[in-house]
Amino acid sequence: MNSLQQLYQNFKSNSIWVYCLQIFIVLSGTTLGLYFLGYQHLIVPVTLGTIATALTDFDDRLSIRLRNLGYVCVLFFTVSSILDALYPYKLFFILYLSLSSAVLILMGALGQRYASISFGTILLSIYTMFGLGEYSEWYQQPSYFVMGTLWYGMSAILFYLLKPTQALQDNLAQNFNALGQLLNIKSKLFDPDNTENIEQWVYELSLQNSQVVQSLNITKGSLLTRLKASRANKNTIYWLNLYFLAQDIHEQATSNYLHYENIHQYFSRTDLIFRIQKNVRLHAQSCQALAHAILHQQPFQAKADTEIALRNLEHSIHQWIHENPHNLEVKNLLLILRNLTKIRDQFINLSIEQYHYQQHYHGNNHQQQQNINLLDDDIHGAQDLWLKLKQHLTPQSALFRHAVRIAFVFTVGYALSLLPFAKNGYWILLTSLFVCQMSYFATKSRLKLRTLGTLLGVVLGIPILYFVPSIEGQLILTIIFGVCFFYLRSKKYAMATLMATLMVLLIFNLKGTGYEIILPRIVDTILGCLIAWFAVSFIWPDWNFRNISKTIQKSTQATLDYFDAIVEQYQQGKNNSMTYRAARRNAHNAQIELSSMISSLSTEPNPNPDLIHNAFRYLVYSHSQLSYVSALGSHREQVQDQQILALMRWCKQLLNDVMLNQHALDEQKIQQKLAEIQQLSTQDDLSDNLLLALKQISLLLETLPELLKLKTALFNLDIK
Repeated sequence: MNSLQQLYQNFKSNSIWVYCLQIFIVLSGTTLGLYFLGYQHLIVPVTLGTIATALTDFDDRLSIRLRNLGYVCVLFFTVSSILDALYPYKLFFILYLSLSSAVLILMGALGQRYASISFGTILLSIYTMFGLGEYSEWYQQPSYFVMGTLWYGMSAILFYLLKPTQALQDNLAQNFNALGQLLNIKSKLFDPDNTENIEQWVYELSLQNSQVVQSLNITKGSLLTRLKASRANKNTIYWLNLYFLAQDIHEQATSNYLHYENIHQYFSRTDLIFRIQKNVRLHAQSCQALAHAILHQQPFQAKADTEIALRNLEHSIHQWIHENPHNLEVKNLLLILRNLTKIRDQFINLSIEQYHYQQHYHGNNHQQQQNINLLDDDIHGAQDLWLKLKQHLTPQSALFRHAVRIAFVFTVGYALSLLPFAKNGYWILLTSLFVCQMSYFATKSRLKLRTLGTLLGVVLGIPILYFVPSIEGQLILTIIFGVCFFYLRSKKYAMATLMATLMVLLIFNLKGTGYEIILPRIVDTILGCLIAWFAVSFIWPDWNFRNISKTIQKSTQATLDYFDAIVEQYQQGKNNSMTYRAARRNAHNAQIELSSMISSLSTEPNPNPDLIHNAFRYLVYSHSQLSYVSALGSHREQVQDQQILALMRWCKQLLNDVMLNQHALDEQKIQQKLAEIQQLSTQDDLSDNLLLALKQISLLLETLPELLKLKTALFNLDIK
């Protein structure tokens, strides 16, 4: 009995399995349900409407879900009806299809919610072409699509009401799992046998940092929609505090206090570096344990072995200091120990206070409004809507270029579908829509996966149609393949395409065309992939708009704004103000943009090896600079020492002058300041906080010449 209860609890806490159950119920209703009720002719349009609606699904509170469902119903009915009316007029049909799809793509500028609805509407436009000319009345097919929309919408709302916090819990758990992975990668930097791969691991750290920041941004959206509700309950505010905890741990996890080469040089023969690595990994395990506790709504307990490992590290460091009293490098280890201790303390405080907080929470409307203001970047009025759209009405915008490419591939794809050999040519449009992504790199990877998945689907589909001739059996397989498609679509794209191909073959077999569409399916897939490849390769290709210099300047500006917010708090005292949190978030988001651009360079046609090498190293040094700033932010406290404050302000001004204003770097002045910092660091009565500030300033100054050298090398490659 206990095992069954545990199995049920595990199932209930696994959002993927719950989602698969929802899809199973939905597809069962649109296939077997309609079949046994005697409405076999509705299976195809209602199922297609359901699938298109499922792809518009987005995490929101109940009122917004109902509003979104209304939008989708109106859009689906309107778009399908217009296409039906224009079907006899091929020129007007193709103009409307292309232009409306481009406009819908641009609607993605308003936010992820609108991007999801827009994509589903474009997909529904193609699905409409499947049944044009088959119905006696113009409103029949649009109405059937709306029936599918309402069926999926009602099921989604029902599952939401059963557990409204499921998506938020998933996102928070993903935050801490991503932080755990970040710490695991960071622990490899403390491996004394990996001294030759420091830059490679820092690069991997930068890529994982992008995953963490993107995960935090998704959680921000989930929290925002709930905090905007009329009554944000104690559970929602508790989730908000967990989000803030993830942000703080992220700041600490991305902090760096030393050159990793030095720690290997001085401590690789001691137990210190191994103990540091062990503590970092134990904190990674704590993040993963917290993720598990969030998903299962269980109390989080701080790990006892973390306390023991941290205490042993502290003893080893003090023993080493006693044996080597004149070695200053050990002060770097004291900074790492302080950071590890701070993370440990946060986990202990959480394990003590989590349920006490929920039981004694009293709503604070002023504080709640502050949090909403901190997080809210949604649309506020018509003027804000226009400003969000306006910035994308230029070829400099990747979204605008994508919209133009979609219009092009739809025009070419539909024109080809009118030719005699393309009897089911709407598959060309469907393939192009899924393959043609916003970037060349993403499109190139989907070309292979889409083609592979389709070919495998056709190969497996032929024996399935032969060995399962009954309609009931084929409907059951349709449900299974449909569930597998939704399960795999964000995990294994080739396998998801395979499942979608099998599902569609079975659906179309209900019309008696299962075998007939097999060969056209292959041909149309290849044509759709070629059109998508041509569009991203020759219509405003990414490499003509990557503008590395602008992206570098944007990333640098965001990092220095973050540094500026930190220096202000060293002067006035620590707080978690909106300004500070926004500066920190913007710095990491700008780093993501830089990382994404540099990571895609090697995928371009005829890549420049010198460009890739310098860009890779620049990303490493840029990430290091951000990690030095993060360390200052992680331990920010008010400082009274005017000499230290003056030094921080000087460093901030220097970075602005040489990184943004293109002033020449006076390396002699840098060396003088480094000597001054080293002299200050030898003072016996120096507090830990002042020592930290001095160390981070020295790291920023030491890496500055190489960072500028790499930046100059990139700019000299004449990049647009």
